[in-house]
Amino acid sequence: MKNRQALGYMLLACKELGFNREQADKLYDAMYEAFDEHTEEEAEQQGHEWFSRLEDTK
Repeated sequence: MKNRQALGYMLLACKELGFNREQADKLYDAMYEAFDEHTEEEAEQQGHEWFSRLEDTK
């Protein structure tokens, strides 16, 4: 998947969740930076590990 396609999915999710422009911009910028800072494998592993730890704090 290309970065632009992934960003499109992210923007659709923002729309579904009712994000305003400022919220969507912040997420867009953070995601765009993550593309440069992490490989696809790192993003998959580290992202899911972080999310799993959130479930443990319920």
